[in-house]
Amino acid sequence: MCRIMSLKSARSFLAGIVLIALFQAGLFALEPPRPGEIEKYRSDGTLQQRIEFAKSLRNHKVSNNLAFRLDGRLNGEASMAPPLGWQGMPTTGNVKILAIMIGFNDYPPNTDTELVYGRMFGDGPGTFPYESLRNFYFRSSYGLLEFSGDALGWYVTPYPRSSVQESTTGRESLIKEVLNHYDEMGHDFSQYDNDGDGTIDYLVVIWTGPDNGWANFWWGYMTSFQDSSFKLDGKRLGGYSWQWESNPEGGKFSARVVIHETGHALGLPDYYDYDDWTGPSGGVGGLDQMDGNWGDHNCFSKMLLEWLTPQVVTTGFSSPVLSPTSEAPEALLVMPEAKAGEQFAEYYMIQYRRTTENDVVYPNDGLIVWHVDARTDTGGYDFLYDNSYSSHKLLRLMEADGLEEIEQNKWADGGDFYTEGYSIGPQTAPSSSRYSSLPSGIQMDSITEAGDTIGCSLSLPSSAVTLTSVQKLKNPFRLVVSGTGIQEGAKAVIGTDSAYWPTASFQNGSITLEKGKKLKKKFRIGSTVKIMVVNPDGSAGTITYKR
Repeated sequence: MCRIMSLKSARSFLAGIVLIALFQAGLFALEPPRPGEIEKYRSDGTLQQRIEFAKSLRNHKVSNNLAFRLDGRLNGEASMAPPLGWQGMPTTGNVKILAIMIGFNDYPPNTDTELVYGRMFGDGPGTFPYESLRNFYFRSSYGLLEFSGDALGWYVTPYPRSSVQESTTGRESLIKEVLNHYDEMGHDFSQYDNDGDGTIDYLVVIWTGPDNGWANFWWGYMTSFQDSSFKLDGKRLGGYSWQWESNPEGGKFSARVVIHETGHALGLPDYYDYDDWTGPSGGVGGLDQMDGNWGDHNCFSKMLLEWLTPQVVTTGFSSPVLSPTSEAPEALLVMPEAKAGEQFAEYYMIQYRRTTENDVVYPNDGLIVWHVDARTDTGGYDFLYDNSYSSHKLLRLMEADGLEEIEQNKWADGGDFYTEGYSIGPQTAPSSSRYSSLPSGIQMDSITEAGDTIGCSLSLPSSAVTLTSVQKLKNPFRLVVSGTGIQEGAKAVIGTDSAYWPTASFQNGSITLEKGKKLKKKFRIGSTVKIMVVNPDGSAGTITYKR
């Protein structure tokens, strides 16, 4: 889904979204409404109908293929075959995609085919850094991903656009009509199945004419082809974007919307807030390609896409130096208990954003600090958090100036960059605390820019926590967690809880979790549950317990 709004007051919109498991197929997206549209639809009585349509276009979650690949890569698997439920396209290599351009006899196209091709697969022309889809992603991936392909059209129907049935069947019938036309001309569609799974990985559908409002048929969104019996050269259709030639109507095609929609095709979620009435507000303040169509993808997204492997920092004092992530695959992943292979967890990520390459449009140079909570549910199938509907965000932009304007649905600005004189730690605002309100012990300060790099001082607790056993006590039910490095005043977080367990006592280097029946309900028979013990200095350790 792609932002086209520019007013701070229009940073979020009302839309219901159904949560889906990571192993459920489908990539879906919906462009947000323009300022004032929600009020208009509430007045004319069409809002609920539009919300119901929006509920069927689900895309605030990271896709299954990215999560699957990340899990294997962090656990040391250098090369992986796609899972059986793989949906989407490869995130590296030379990837071929197809764009089809559809006009109508009452809405002829305004853009030459050559210009569409240039802005998809060539060098533009266009406004940098959005001059073309290919160039943007080649820079963003550090040359690891290069798009090529074809732009077929314009195919102009002999009938008016009003003849198209405004339904899934109508949309797919139109697409079939166009694709069958080029199939009869001998076009080879098998070349767009890049991973050999029998599916055309990504289809871009561009149509002419005006939109008919947010969350309606003639709007911009991404969905997946429902008719699995329709094949071209033995290949099914998978995910496809459905978007206008220009908005407002009458202009030339721009690559900016398709750059964002292609982020969804690669598996990335939206980071803006769908519904200001539910969950956290403000998204990431627009400061990302998957929020405000603004600049490059962030370091967390690049880690998911296999373009960047962060340096993991867990203890002690260090003085890291970073190059801009717009130019080099460098970032930090910081948390006392962080371990390779266990990055489906809560942590901070730090990257240097400089106004070069895809970030040339940003309002400042400096360090960007992200608070990430990538924990999964007990089954490991779905991320617990997103930027719309959960109790806190999957990805939060920490605002260096402490004004918390993003949480008030305002846009990010230059004051959110950590530059010389700014710091983040246990006592700053915002602080480096965990979402459980327990400390992480992370302190970042002494920021210094030097030419093309930036340095800082980074400190974490020097002590370590190693948990070795969990003993069950009866009458009432209690758990004694033992190990080395547990400090008096330590707290415990059970499973996927976002708060620490309220009743615990410390004795002889162990922590005893109490509360009888309430505690017992946290540990279902046969289930393995993680217990994290966090010390007052932020050091932490984890252990699992199976009742």
